[in-house]
Amino acid sequence: MIQRRNWLLFLFLLQVILLLACAPAQEKKSEPTGIEIDGVIIRNELAFPVTEVQLLVPRSGNFVACGNIMARSQCSTRFPSRDYYANKVIISWKEYGQPHSTGPFVIKIPDNVDLERPALLEVIIFNIGQAGAKLVQ
Repeated sequence: MIQRRNWLLFLFLLQVILLLACAPAQEKKSEPTGIEIDGVIIRNELAFPVTEVQLLVPRSGNFVACGNIMARSQCSTRFPSRDYYANKVIISWKEYGQPHSTGPFVIKIPDNVDLERPALLEVIIFNIGQAGAKLVQ
């Protein structure tokens, strides 16, 4: 009887060990590194005005907009700091009434920024139908 109980205990422990060995290793994901953004600069490098410029973060629904930006000028605004964790953004605007959009993209957090200090988000409309963004301190 004792031998049978030991044998059953041995089989049970063997099953537990095999199950643990076959279980997928859980990869520890690091928390995304974020940075505070406390303002936006939108630059129009074109030789004509752009209108209805908007930077949208679809995940949160937050956006910043400027109605009109004259040729080779800029619009800027400051706001209470917001954390940015490399979420996708969309830039949209109009040139001569024609709508343009970048589609969703991620603004890379540069390696050389100080994560302890807030940054500005710089949006640049640099060519007809083309725009981009970067973080600056």
